[in-house]
Amino acid sequence: MFSVFQIATMPVATKITRQRFEQAKLAVAAEMLGVAAETRRAYYSAVAAQEAIRYFDQVKESAEAGAELARRMFGAGNFSALQRAREQAFYADAVAQLARARQTAKAERERLTRLMGLWREDIAFKLPDRLPGLPKAPTELRDAEQTAMRTRLDVQVSRRDLGTLAESLGLTKATRFVNALDAGPAQVRETHAVLNGFELRLEIPLFDWGQARVARAEALYMQAANRTAETAINARSEVREAYAAYRTTYDLARHYRDEIVPLRKRISEENLLRYNGMLIGVFELLVDVRESVAAVNAAIEATRDFWLAEADLQAAQNGAAAGMRKAKRAAPAMAVGGPKPH
Repeated sequence: MFSVFQIATMPVATKITRQRFEQAKLAVAAEMLGVAAETRRAYYSAVAAQEAIRYFDQVKESAEAGAELARRMFGAGNFSALQRAREQAFYADAVAQLARARQTAKAERERLTRLMGLWREDIAFKLPDRLPGLPKAPTELRDAEQTAMRTRLDVQVSRRDLGTLAESLGLTKATRFVNALDAGPAQVRETHAVLNGFELRLEIPLFDWGQARVARAEALYMQAANRTAETAINARSEVREAYAAYRTTYDLARHYRDEIVPLRKRISEENLLRYNGMLIGVFELLVDVRESVAAVNAAIEATRDFWLAEADLQAAQNGAAAGMRKAKRAAPAMAVGGPKPH
């Protein structure tokens, strides 16, 4: 049987329960977006790691050729022990680099497999041979911070948390609103008039604590209000940081694509002509091959960094960045607490 008090408070309790359900849906959506963003990052990292193996293998082949030639020239008395040791050391280092590149590619692929939840025959999926090319122009963001205040799921969750807390504390009539992003004295909006307007606003209600007469309720509410302000400030900062990284990595990747790699290719072509004309030796040609491969590998890394930054920018805009942080914090605990094979 329900008491009179339970019957009287049932509408309020039902409303609060419904609000909490909506909060839970937003929180789950944010975590799902976080997992999706982390999967995109893993995909780009796996493709780049796989692509890098080919170039590390080329370095290893040229180093092996140099070491073999140095061995023969040393045997013929045309090379010193120091020169031979240098070529052997470079070859040994190239072998180690190739082994590390293969292990990195394997680790990145397994991370992608876990994030996609694949098993059995599905783990034999095939990745593309190379990363996608750069877009013709970078995305220009306007009012990115203001958009984040409206669309980020973590900001919406925080505001709903605040509203639910107000309902549970019995605070139903707001007497005024303040901008949670205001760093100075509170700029107050009375009814529909805006004083000292802000370009970016995240308004939260304040209540007449004299009528509520509950000091604990005031402390709880203001604590939640401060958390809402922190969430909004972090959201704005994450958008700015992500966009700055996006533009920087785009410019750097384009610089490698348009300047460094073509220059290295031209140098290689000129050195090949000089070698054919017997103006340089085979070791000079091998050194040029190694430097060209290193430049191409650096270009792959720059392109990978751009696509990672693009994924981070999308995460910062929709609130998935918060979900990514939660997923990363939860991952070690899940790994430790998971089932063990019998």
